[in-house]
Amino acid sequence: MPDIFDDQMANEYDSWYKTPKGRVVDKIEKEVMYEFLKPQPGMEILDIGCGTGNLSLELARLGARVTGVDISEPMLAIARQKALREKLDVKFYKADVHDLPFDDETFDAVVSLSALEFVSDLIEALKEAYRVLKPGGRLVIGIIGGNSVWSRYYEAKAKKDPKSVFRFAHFPTLDELVSAMPGEGVQGKAVLFVPPDFDFERANEALMLEEEARRQGRKDGGFVCALSYKPKKELSENG
Repeated sequence: MPDIFDDQMANEYDSWYKTPKGRVVDKIEKEVMYEFLKPQPGMEILDIGCGTGNLSLELARLGARVTGVDISEPMLAIARQKALREKLDVKFYKADVHDLPFDDETFDAVVSLSALEFVSDLIEALKEAYRVLKPGGRLVIGIIGGNSVWSRYYEAKAKKDPKSVFRFAHFPTLDELVSAMPGEGVQGKAVLFVPPDFDFERANEALMLEEEARRQGRKDGGFVCALSYKPKKELSENG
């Protein structure tokens, strides 16, 4: 997984969440992530591709014990500063998803939000994430959805700008993500049907359009999320 964020990109990353578009998109994406993750106080959670720590810190505020990993040291430096300011005990490590520095079956849940689009081999990355998951634990993965107005938007940006981080991205569809998930009880959901050029100052209207698309059962959302479980170990006959 390449380190595609330099200091400038890392410093500008959080500003997107302060825009009307960033706030609405973040709300839509996080809603489905939390629906699948069901975070609880004391839960040990690994956040893969944590970036500047936005999801990691939210989960820590809910009482989870969070570890974040990312390949970008500039992004991690910002995440650590934010955790320090809030006095949140989140551990941040530089690590590649293909080679996580943790023992097997370490975490109650493993989550990744808009990061695995940038890995060279999604199936191998998911296997490594699954390895560190405890039996009975949840794997929750959210990525930009392929064959959507959003993936086409980012692909166009990559063609126009040779410095765009999206030149490294691959965008699986919902069905492709669900098929790649290891474990049992796999389920998925597509969200973010509001197009990138929508006037996000009209947030309530955006959310109404979103709800209507979901009622129609559409799969071509700009964000797709999948959940799977690691089976609990069977008790032995003598156990």
